[in-house]
Amino acid sequence: MLARYPRVRAIELDGALARALPGRLGYPAGLEVVAADVLEVDLDELTPGGPWLWAGNLPYSVATPIVRRLADRPELVAAAVLMVQLEVAQRMCAGPGHAERGFLSVVIESAVHAELLLEVPAGCFSPPPRVISAVVLLTPRPPVAPRAAVERARELAAIAFTKRRKKLVNAIPLELPHGEIVARVTALGLDPGARPQDLSFAGWLALGQAFPAGERI
Repeated sequence: MLARYPRVRAIELDGALARALPGRLGYPAGLEVVAADVLEVDLDELTPGGPWLWAGNLPYSVATPIVRRLADRPELVAAAVLMVQLEVAQRMCAGPGHAERGFLSVVIESAVHAELLLEVPAGCFSPPPRVISAVVLLTPRPPVAPRAAVERARELAAIAFTKRRKKLVNAIPLELPHGEIVARVTALGLDPGARPQDLSFAGWLALGQAFPAGERI
């Protein structure tokens, strides 16, 4: 890999591990180890001349915010191969109507395509964890809408998924008469009785246009 892609940057939070890594790999000329928290590092400084290829075995406790950081900056990602807990991978890849679909699914769909490549049994690790892992491939999607429209769609989805068992028209607490909310949703060709997990990102974009940011929540 280092021969084909001569510049590799590795991010490691543990300072001792970061210092030891070059030696363990035989001091390859193309390797640079950055001792930093990937949730705090400046992604623009980390990826000059991008987009870059990303690969990582993500700490399960912070996998979701790391994935969201990448989804927020898809222009920096040529592709990403990430190992996460299986439940997180399922949420990342869950399409409309899937039982595992949640807000993370919507964020992913708004920016990148997610594909679950394989599951990794606990026995592949020593010591074995108490969870099953999975490897996911992320590839960027072409921009689907202006940034403000994407943010509005995500805002509405974030609120709705806190009440995922409610019907869509009741999950978004807009300060509008209930009948008007139903009428606007119906006019979009969406089912007012649908649950938040039933909508594609295109549906959330349409809702964002029908209920713009000026509408109070």
